[in-house]
Amino acid sequence: MLLDWEGWGMPPVGFDAAMLHSYSLLVPEVAAQVRHHLGHVLETPAGRFSELAVITMLLQSAERGDHLDRATPLRERAALLLDSVE
Repeated sequence: MLLDWEGWGMPPVGFDAAMLHSYSLLVPEVAAQVRHHLGHVLETPAGRFSELAVITMLLQSAERGDHLDRATPLRERAALLLDSVE
């Protein structure tokens, strides 16, 4: 038996919504719909943290050559989130 503990545990609040939004960034109309319907989660401090966590994970994946087309929209979204902290 092999157990992979890398993703085990309780994710932060909004993690699933952040994952859905991050994967939808390549289709702006879909991303806007996700934000419209899940904004009540994503626009909280926990939701913003979750978005940054998901973006970090996906950018690490892109560094390994996966889904390179997502890297630019993910970096742009991260910049917006980080600018809103100031």
